[in-house]
Amino acid sequence: MLDKVLTHILGLLQDDPPPKLDKDLVLIPKLCTIHNELLSIRKIFSSMKHNERVLQERETHLQYLANHDPLTGAINRRAFMERAYIEIEKNVRNHVPCGVVMMDIDFFKKFNDTHGHIAGDKALRHLVRVISASMRKHDFLGRYGGEEFIFFFSNADKKTGIAIAERFRKVLETSPVRLETGPVSMTVSFGVASVDDEDTGNGINEKFMEKLINRADQALYQAKNSGRNKVVSFDEIESAESCSRNAT
Repeated sequence: MLDKVLTHILGLLQDDPPPKLDKDLVLIPKLCTIHNELLSIRKIFSSMKHNERVLQERETHLQYLANHDPLTGAINRRAFMERAYIEIEKNVRNHVPCGVVMMDIDFFKKFNDTHGHIAGDKALRHLVRVISASMRKHDFLGRYGGEEFIFFFSNADKKTGIAIAERFRKVLETSPVRLETGPVSMTVSFGVASVDDEDTGNGINEKFMEKLINRADQALYQAKNSGRNKVVSFDEIESAESCSRNAT
């Protein structure tokens, strides 16, 4: 009988669901008390675990909200900069080429004025879905602001970075936004800036990040001013300026 009592108590501590008192054990008053007390303790622990799980889920959700753009689901500007800073520092240390791409939806104001702001929101979400489905696992996309997005690429030199942006451009150009009134074409311009060895002499810091983003932004500006729906690299701007200085 003692073995049966101990087995029952052990089951109350470990088994799920807990064992019930059989007709022999019910006749032992102290065991009945132990049984009921252990069941109460189990309920308390179960409630504590549930509350802990709920808190963890809420914390995860709040962290997601803090790091992501609520409209598109892309990581927000702050989260992108923090992650890009870490990745660039790591890539430079390991001599892995990397860079950033700025992208902007062409004539987005006209798109909104023509189709409405709800359609404009769909266009933004459409861009994120298309880019996310096309990018490599170790690259990532962020919403920089408005209709402007920023993309980080790793393990890719300047030429490959341009090719990645060109692939995005073509996919977006041939993937219309599905509105209630029908499909609507959308194009995007891109500016590419790579992390060069000569840029990293003073280390990866806030000033370096600003310079890199500014270069991609200048390339994007050139893409917008030279016809839109194209990819321009910062190297192209530097080469053009160099040729202009030499000509004079």
